[in-house]
Amino acid sequence: MGATTPFSVYEAEEGTPGGGAAVRSLTSAPTTQYSSAALEASGHSYVHLGGTGQSVQWTNTTGRPISFLNVRASMPDAAAGGGATGTLNLYVNGVFRQALNLNSRQTWVYEGNGNYNTSDNQNPADGDPRVFWDESHTFVTGSPIPAGATLSLRKDSDNSASFYDVDSLDVENPPAPLTQPANSISITSCGAVADDHPTNGAADSQSVDSRAAIQNCIDQARSQGKTLWIPQGTFYVKGTAGLNAQGITLAGAGMWYSTIYRDVPVPNSTPLPALFNLTSCTVRNFHIDANAVSRSTIGGDGGAMDTTGTDWLADGIWTQHTMSGFWASGTGGKVQNSRLTSIWADGINVNNVSLGADTGNNLTVTDNFVRGTGDDAIAINSVNYNTNSDGSKTYYNPMTNVTVSDNTSIAPWGGKGVGIYGGSGHQVKDNYISDTARYIGLGAGRFGVNGSDLLSATVTGNTVVRSGGNAYSQGQPALHIGNGGDGQNAGIVDKVTVTGNTVTGSLYDGIGFSTSTNTLLRDNTVSNPGRNGIAISPPFYPAPTGSATITGNRVTGLGSGASAFVNNSSGFVATLSDNDWPPAAPEGPYGGTPAAVPGTVQAEDYDTGGQGLAYNVTSVNGNANAYRADGVDLDNTADTGGGYNLGWTSGGQWFRYTVDVATAGTYTLGLRVAAPSAVAGALHLSDTAGTDLTGAIDLPATGDWQTWATVTTHVVLPAGRQTLTLHQDSGGWNINHLVLAAGSGSPSAKLTTSPGSLTFAEQTVNTTSAAQTVTVTNSGSATASITGVTAGGDFAQSNTCGTSLAAGANCTVSVTFKPTASGTRTGTLTLTGNQTGNPTTVALSGTGGTQTDLAAGKPTSASSHTDVYASSNVTDGNQGSYWESANNAFPQWVQVDLGSARSASRVVLRLPATWGARTQTLTLGGSTDGTTFTPLKSSAAYTFDPSNGNTVTLTFPAATQRYFRVTVTANSGWPAGQVSEFQIWNS
Repeated sequence: MGATTPFSVYEAEEGTPGGGAAVRSLTSAPTTQYSSAALEASGHSYVHLGGTGQSVQWTNTTGRPISFLNVRASMPDAAAGGGATGTLNLYVNGVFRQALNLNSRQTWVYEGNGNYNTSDNQNPADGDPRVFWDESHTFVTGSPIPAGATLSLRKDSDNSASFYDVDSLDVENPPAPLTQPANSISITSCGAVADDHPTNGAADSQSVDSRAAIQNCIDQARSQGKTLWIPQGTFYVKGTAGLNAQGITLAGAGMWYSTIYRDVPVPNSTPLPALFNLTSCTVRNFHIDANAVSRSTIGGDGGAMDTTGTDWLADGIWTQHTMSGFWASGTGGKVQNSRLTSIWADGINVNNVSLGADTGNNLTVTDNFVRGTGDDAIAINSVNYNTNSDGSKTYYNPMTNVTVSDNTSIAPWGGKGVGIYGGSGHQVKDNYISDTARYIGLGAGRFGVNGSDLLSATVTGNTVVRSGGNAYSQGQPALHIGNGGDGQNAGIVDKVTVTGNTVTGSLYDGIGFSTSTNTLLRDNTVSNPGRNGIAISPPFYPAPTGSATITGNRVTGLGSGASAFVNNSSGFVATLSDNDWPPAAPEGPYGGTPAAVPGTVQAEDYDTGGQGLAYNVTSVNGNANAYRADGVDLDNTADTGGGYNLGWTSGGQWFRYTVDVATAGTYTLGLRVAAPSAVAGALHLSDTAGTDLTGAIDLPATGDWQTWATVTTHVVLPAGRQTLTLHQDSGGWNINHLVLAAGSGSPSAKLTTSPGSLTFAEQTVNTTSAAQTVTVTNSGSATASITGVTAGGDFAQSNTCGTSLAAGANCTVSVTFKPTASGTRTGTLTLTGNQTGNPTTVALSGTGGTQTDLAAGKPTSASSHTDVYASSNVTDGNQGSYWESANNAFPQWVQVDLGSARSASRVVLRLPATWGARTQTLTLGGSTDGTTFTPLKSSAAYTFDPSNGNTVTLTFPAATQRYFRVTVTANSGWPAGQVSEFQIWNS
């Protein structure tokens, strides 16, 4: 299974730690979207050497000598970023043999501070690191390590890094270097100069640039019909240009001996071609390395080999530290017997677009070893079209008959193990895939809106181990079939046959389906899944329609609360037969014990039993993987006490809760809820027979999805065990828990308010704010007589309360703020009547201010940007700098985050003063959460004219929002959205 390699891999955790060294492992599925060293390690485990004398030891069990080592290890970043160098000592049979060079120059990028899922940021202060592991290789000094001997890596006093983490050690005894073949021309004959100084994460500053000499030799080899020979040594290609070859063979002395090293000045601003750009060539037996420090142009990252043509071959190539290993199109090509380790993006991507091609047919990827890629280790990437700069589209032929077989894909830190994206007739078989850090292990689908549909593929005999991931907090499955694998949920995935595969130890669901048709899932084994065995429409992978035949599959080792098979979609038809798995669990209380009444029922503790029994949802969203295997629509709560709340509410959904009521009677029901806006008729509670216990319950606006308030009503319950169903009649709210308390004493009125205080954003003196709402609820057991509602200070109110409020009913008070002076202003909303604790008060506060551009210097974001024209330019106070979106791709948007909700009534947009006139069609929206936007100005055409400073002013009724977004759908001056200044004024 997987690739046949000339080396053996010794996992550190399978060795013997010494001197206090510790094995560190991933012990449970991630609950965060970010990375860790264990998550990115092969085996999801490693050995930590944190003190002098600590070591990890193995025994040479290969049956042959070991003369070459490749260490996958991690050492600390430099304090200011950019990496460091160090050594780690090798011992053989307990005797020091040599110091191994290690470094962290090409690892340690940071995702904090708005850099999620990038690999460009090298500032440790931003936190949330990723890319922990790199690989360094060397020949063993002295005699080879004999069979049966011990070898160990030990941190001694001369190994200066504070720690060394060891993931794995590859050991082998390479053959002797190959000699120059007949009818070949050596690059040294054209002036190429070898450099024998170890690179250790960076180029040798004294090395000679051999690019021109090598290109000259390539041209001679083609004109003379000869092979290009790369002898032993490291040959540098400096700068931003690559090497181009057509119709020749390029051969080296072996991947251990001949190296072409790309040295790009960093930081770099020039787009990079691949190091080798090859048409109908054969390449074999050499090593490619580079000094790239991130997956970007600025980090000096270009591909290793871009290939196209017919019957091309790559054989015995070892690639490291490039953007991609192979980016290859054409007909009849093959990548085989190659190694790709520590790659910034895809390892092997066969496609139909490389080097201007439009075809990718009958390509083969076989017997390759890929480890530690920043994108897919191996991908079949069929592109339907690309959009050109003028808005036109270039279309490509769908890929056909690609074979991916007998490969090993281990520990991709930023992509899948194997991804099938579109085309037909593909065979993906007998591959070994393990330890994805964030994404699906093996996926069959389509890539994005411009990818080709997948019309047939066979996936058979593959082993997928410890895979899946929590990128974007999605809890992705280990093996996936369907069109939602990259969040686009578009296109056709049809006739995928998945047979005889083994999925072991998945981090979340073993096998997941999104929208797809005519899938055959047969004779597969899923063991010890982290969540469910086989799931249709798992969280974030919707399957509103689809079909599959699921037969002869086996699921074992389910965890508590998990199911062998779940179908969360009413529109996906699954035909089941002859499967070997535990029966579905009946509905029952979560944790096995009914919630006690009186008491608190947590919203996340709905019954077990799955879709149609314990709950009914129309889509599956948050999952709370760390809490329960069958979690749906759960989110981390910011309410007091923490835990999870139930969210993603929608009309027609429901959740059941088994409770045990101590005594029959009337209970006060307190619903802990959050809602950005008021929701009329949001929910009701019913009993086992379906009888409505509460009537429609209105929810007040709490102001945010995580701003909580308690809404109170009453229910009458019999004694004993029973099931309560929480019906979502309208969406737009979250619920954290339900408190059922026994009533006592004489009937009385009690007025509660939500929220208990109001704070208004800064408002210009003598102007009136937007209204905020207080919901007044009679949570008592008698009607409340209301004799007065007043607002003091610079505040005014209107209300719907009237003169009485029945028990369980509510009314609303709308409060506005009109400051008469600058600075802090306070007041009180007072309700008088016969209620307990009369009067009922709500504290009011606000700030009077002068006209202010609220957006100045504030953070921004955008749907896209071109080149250096980023969204941050719109709040920098410089009319000459500007944001420009991707071209020919309307609609586009740019937004400002004020940091907190602020009242505003005017937006000013500007373009550079020297630009000619143009008209842009704009929409202005506002949001409190950055997700749901309320229109503030409807779509209209606005003309920017240099005669008025290229300025457009949008006025609107005062609105209190945190995020303000301008969406551009047309531009008469350039096919993109353009804004240089985005000002937001409080009056």
